[in-house]
Amino acid sequence: MKTVVLLSLVSLLFAQCRPKEPTFELTEFPGKPGVPTSIKNDHENLLQKIRECSLFQDSTGALAKKLSGLMQNHFQEEEDYVLPPLGLLPSLSLGNLPSEKKDILMLIRKFKSQAAHMSAEHQLIKALMDELKVAAEKDNHPEVHLLAGELVQHATMEEEVLYPAVILIGRYLERTDSVDHRAMP
Repeated sequence: MKTVVLLSLVSLLFAQCRPKEPTFELTEFPGKPGVPTSIKNDHENLLQKIRECSLFQDSTGALAKKLSGLMQNHFQEEEDYVLPPLGLLPSLSLGNLPSEKKDILMLIRKFKSQAAHMSAEHQLIKALMDELKVAAEKDNHPEVHLLAGELVQHATMEEEVLYPAVILIGRYLERTDSVDHRAMP
């Protein structure tokens, strides 16, 4: 009897020590997932820095105002139809499929149809940022060079990681119609 109790206690102890499923804060959504908070925060941080530069009363400020308008529009487009599928990643990684799959696939199709436009906007942003760096050098605003680096890094991350991840989510969702992924390890 002692052995059975001891074995039961040891089993309970080991059961408590095994790795558990990761827990993620999931975003509830009617029709589309939310853009991950980290990306929204990054967008807002970059916009705030551009707004600060637009307060300069010189050519740097004037160019920063143009850049601010372009960036606000670009980020809004991304948050409307490009980046929301990324909000599914925690749930998908646990093997859960969204009930709004058709709506999400529509967003991804819209992104695919607009991918060239989004890439062209990145090029336009880079060109305007290059002009801004020249003006900042002339107007003695070295902080603008740091912002330029952050914007280039952000755009590169979008094109190398985030945009392809959205496409992969779409491909994954398209292939899940006949496969039950809840049994995935």
